[in-house]
Amino acid sequence: MSGTARPTSKPRAPRPAGRAASRAPAARAARPAAPDSPFAGWRRWLWVGVLVFAVLIGLPLAHALFGEVVALLGGMMLFGFLLGRWTAPRR
Repeated sequence: MSGTARPTSKPRAPRPAGRAASRAPAARAARPAAPDSPFAGWRRWLWVGVLVFAVLIGLPLAHALFGEVVALLGGMMLFGFLLGRWTAPRR
C-alpha cells in the first residue's frame, strides 16, 4: 500500500428537483374527495351481507371440511383482516 490515500468516492452534485415534486399539488387538487365512510350507501349493506354469509355458511362449511381448529383460526384471521381494512385510515 502506498502512503497516500486517494478518495474512492466522487463528490456528488445536488439533484435537480424532479417533475413529481412540481406536479404533486396539482394531482391532489384534481382528485375527487373521498367519501366520509368506507361503507357509503349501498356498499354497507353489501358488506353486511357478505359478513353474515361468511358466518352462517362459511364457518360451518369450514368446520365440516377441515375441522374445528382450522375453522376457528380461519374465521379469526378473516375477521381480523376485514376489521383492519374497514377501520384503516383513508389515504
